[in-house]
Amino acid sequence: MYDRLPTLELWERAAARRVAGQDIVPMQGVPTLPMPEHVVKAVSESAGKAFPRAPRGLMVLKAAIAEHLNARFGLRSEPDTELLVTHGAQHGMSIALRALLAPGDEVLIPAPTYFYDALVRMAGARPRYVQACADEGWALPFEGLEAAITPATRAIILCNPNNPTGYVPSKSELASVLSFAKRHGLYVFSDESYEDYVHDAHGYTPQMTLSGIHDRLVTVTSFSKNYAFSSWRVGYIHAPADLLVAIQRAFECDSINVGDIPQLAAHAALIGSRDWLDVEFGTFRDRRDILLEATRNAGFDAVTPGAGVFCYVDFAKTGLAGRELEEALLDVGVPASTGDRFAGRDSHYARIMYGGKEENIRRAAERFALLPRL
Repeated sequence: MYDRLPTLELWERAAARRVAGQDIVPMQGVPTLPMPEHVVKAVSESAGKAFPRAPRGLMVLKAAIAEHLNARFGLRSEPDTELLVTHGAQHGMSIALRALLAPGDEVLIPAPTYFYDALVRMAGARPRYVQACADEGWALPFEGLEAAITPATRAIILCNPNNPTGYVPSKSELASVLSFAKRHGLYVFSDESYEDYVHDAHGYTPQMTLSGIHDRLVTVTSFSKNYAFSSWRVGYIHAPADLLVAIQRAFECDSINVGDIPQLAAHAALIGSRDWLDVEFGTFRDRRDILLEATRNAGFDAVTPGAGVFCYVDFAKTGLAGRELEEALLDVGVPASTGDRFAGRDSHYARIMYGGKEENIRRAAERFALLPRL
C-alpha cells in the first residue's frame, strides 16, 4: 500500500478545522490567478472543435515548447521525438519511472525532497535517500551519493530547484552529479517544476543543458507551477528520443493522451504575454524575506531559500516533531508538512508556504510565537 500525498491529507485536515470554526491561515504553494484574456479566448474558440488524437501532445504546443527551450536556455529539442505532453510534472515523473525502471532497482534521491517515494515503489524499485545538511545550505550531498551506490542502483532523482528547501544547485554541482551518473550508468530524472521561481544567487540550470556530459536524462516540467495552471494539469517530459519511445508506451497505457483544451490553454499561455505572471512572480522574493524575518523574530530559523515558495523552518525549539509538530502548527492555524514527509531525517523541520497573500504570510509567522517551547 502507498501513503496518501501528504499535502492533500493536510489540506483536508485544515479544511475540516476551518468548517468547525477555527481560523486557519490560507497558505499557498502556487499562485492562484485568473486566466488572462488570451488564454480564455483560446479555450473558448477551441471548445467546439474536434482535433485528431495526438498521443505525444498537440504539435502546436510541442513546437512552442521547443521554441521556448531554445530561446531561453539555448536548448535544441525535436518536438516530434523528444517532447511528450503530460498531465502535470508528477504524472510525467510517474510514467517515466515506470517505463525505465525494473523491479529490484534502486534509486538514489537527495533528501529532503518532494514526494517521490510512492512513484518509485509503483515502478517496483526502491528509493534510497541520501541526506543533505542544513549546515551546508541543503547542498547536494555528493559524498553521500558515492557512498550509497550499490550494484542495484539504476537512477538518481533530482528536484531542481528543490522542494521543500528551495536549494538551487549550481551548474558545476549538476555537472558533478551527471559525471557521477555517467560513471555508474545511471538515469537522471530531474523535476524542474520551479524553474520560474528562482529569487537570487546563481540562477537555475536545466540539466538538459549539460547533456554533453551524460545523455541518459529525463526532465519533467510543470505548467501548473510556472503558468499558474494547477486546475488544467499540464506538464511535459523532455528526454532523448530512444528513452521517450519507452516512456510513451507507459503513458499510452496510463492515459492515452492529454485533453486538447488544456493543451491549447497551455499553448496560449506559452506564446502570449507573461505580464500577468511576471507581476505576481516578482513578489515572491519579498514574500520570502517577510516570512524569514518574522520567523526569526519568533525565535526560529531557516536556511534562506534561493527559489520556490517555501521556507523549510527548524522548529526544534518547540520540542515537537512529526505529527505532533503538524498538529501544534494546525492548533495555531498554520497548515504545514514536517520534514519526515519529505524523506528528511529531521522531522522537527516544517515547510511553510509563502505563495499566497502577504497579509496571510505575516499572520502565519505571528502565530509561531504561540507554539510551545522547551
